[in-house]
Amino acid sequence: MIIVALIGLKKSGKTTTAEALIREFKSRGYKVGGVKFMTRSKFTVDTEGKDTWRHKEAGADFVVSLSENEMAYIERREGHASLKDAMEHIPADTEILICEGLTENGPNVIRIVVAKEQKLLKDTFEVRGIKDGVIALTGIMANTEKEHPDYPVFNCRSSEETAQMVNLILQESEKRKV
Repeated sequence: MIIVALIGLKKSGKTTTAEALIREFKSRGYKVGGVKFMTRSKFTVDTEGKDTWRHKEAGADFVVSLSENEMAYIERREGHASLKDAMEHIPADTEILICEGLTENGPNVIRIVVAKEQKLLKDTFEVRGIKDGVIALTGIMANTEKEHPDYPVFNCRSSEETAQMVNLILQESEKRKV
């Protein structure tokens, strides 16, 4: 499985990048999944007082909510869930996993930094603890910035540039298999 980490500060273009990459990989026939990491958020799919919430409050270790077109898995955790935790729920035949907000690194994680402006790149690297493993830059900055001395820059609002970034991801993935 190819894991692509989109790392950036708020409102930098991570979701737009995730959408573009998912569309491009899907157009090439890949089975693609998405994971949204919200490490500083208190977001929950549960609603206080509703049935799934009541199951958890009664002591259930996890709750699965099933509807006509959707399934949600809810598990109470101490601290933040990790990529390893998420992987327990990813179908085994997934080929590409787009992880918005993932800051963890590993040999099979391909990292792309997403920035609002080039002048915020330094802050993005520092705040998100990025030291290595980055293969490209994208985000709102790519609307005006076309080059960077250390990384290729791709504008995901361009289908051609998105295709080029997917090609780079696939090339990097092949290199790492060796």
